[in-house]
Amino acid sequence: MGLAQDLSDVALTFDCPDCSHPAVRKGSALKTIAHFRCDGCNARVRITYPQKLAIFEKYRLLAQGALR
Repeated sequence: MGLAQDLSDVALTFDCPDCSHPAVRKGSALKTIAHFRCDGCNARVRITYPQKLAIFEKYRLLAQGALR
């Protein structure tokens, strides 16, 4: 798979690994960032390519109706 182009304008939600606060970023932004600042705990969180793949895969499956 990869980082799907059709999710570039979609708001993707993922949780801070430190405090579980949800972070929301557009797919296009998520493709390019390596770190983000958590709005919940203010931690600087590294986001790896495998984590990005998992987020995009989750939303791809949601779009297909595979996850409920």
